[in-house]
Amino acid sequence: MILKDKRKTPVMCAFFAENTLSFALREKTKSIHDRIDHRIMSMGLFSSLNGYRMFLISQYIFHRDVIKIYEDVTLRRLLPDLEARNRFACIEADMQDLDLPQPPVSSGDVIPFNPSIAVGWLYVAEGSKLGANILSRMSLALGLTESFGARHLAPAPEGRGQSWKVFKAAIDGAELDRNMCATAAEEAFIRFSRCLDLAQKLVAEDGANEKVKSWVAL
Repeated sequence: MILKDKRKTPVMCAFFAENTLSFALREKTKSIHDRIDHRIMSMGLFSSLNGYRMFLISQYIFHRDVIKIYEDVTLRRLLPDLEARNRFACIEADMQDLDLPQPPVSSGDVIPFNPSIAVGWLYVAEGSKLGANILSRMSLALGLTESFGARHLAPAPEGRGQSWKVFKAAIDGAELDRNMCATAAEEAFIRFSRCLDLAQKLVAEDGANEKVKSWVAL
């Protein structure tokens, strides 16, 4: 009987280890996450400077959407370093490096605020920093670095893995509505896809060495 229980222990531990919010969010969003990753690669956004401009504009629009989440006092109690995680200032600097004008401010808040909804969006924003490890290396071929044009792709001082580990631990220990979080995370991925659509409209296919000529309503 004791041996039987011991044999079950690893299985039970695995169950409890995976019964977390971060694991649930990963499983819930895996399909749409894969589709977004595939779209970024299929668009060739890192094969030319013009393509990278599209990517950067999409990043600008998306992170402008979530900026208020990073500034929220309530969420800072959950994640004390939340404000320092915000990459929007780096994205703005990257836009300036590439001489890109800032898109006009969208009307109204894109995200209805609720802690569970906010964490769902944060999950997408913070999780994208892991993939930025590959994108940062790809940007080097375009002459972009962590000090010019690709600042927002740089890792956190403590490293990408540790930063993500701290974030997951924080949300896994919080009392949040899982269904609401998952729905919000899916909405965040959908919004980023929409940001890519908008970016395509803002940059001409043959405008690799020119400023954006016109802006569409965001």
